[in-house]
Amino acid sequence: MIKFRPEDCLVLLVDDVSQNLQLALEILNSAGYATIFASSFQQAIERVKTANPDLILLDLMMPEIGGIEVCKRLKSDNLYAHIPIIFVTDSNKKEDIINAFNSGAVDYINKPFHSWELLARVKIHLEMKKTQEELKNINSQLEKLVRTDSLTGVNNRREILSLGEKEFQRCRRYHRYFSLLVIDIAFTFETWKPISEKNAII
Repeated sequence: MIKFRPEDCLVLLVDDVSQNLQLALEILNSAGYATIFASSFQQAIERVKTANPDLILLDLMMPEIGGIEVCKRLKSDNLYAHIPIIFVTDSNKKEDIINAFNSGAVDYINKPFHSWELLARVKIHLEMKKTQEELKNINSQLEKLVRTDSLTGVNNRREILSLGEKEFQRCRRYHRYFSLLVIDIAFTFETWKPISEKNAII
């Protein structure tokens, strides 16, 4: 497993109160994280699209549009749905907490927060994200090994039969002709002989 390094992670902070942004930025920067910030919904969406952060700290209450709606919009987009979102708010209402998780958030931090709590939650979810990415890569490699020949990299017999069955069913469904072409490739190797017994390797 790859060692966790805060400096490899980009965190986006979204809050319309400058004091809150400044405090969170100081805490994260002191721990080595790379950070960017946004003070509005529109800025937040633009930052996500241009910077593709590893994690988002999102204020629940924002003037133009609520954090819940921002979270829903990001989670509905396949390009950004993988980014973990942690809500930061001074609300203790049960419905706010439920709505936060239902919108796709991974965690919830109450204001005022301790620096150790913020750093601990950020690290946990960044580590989980990286672990999921590693597992996804491993699964992708395993899937490729199952479908392809390890020597040539082309589809193996199992995958060819599966693709053939799908194509056959598609042709039946749309009443089209189904053709199958089988090509055998033969290799000829010339036997190499040493020029003299002196040069021969025994």
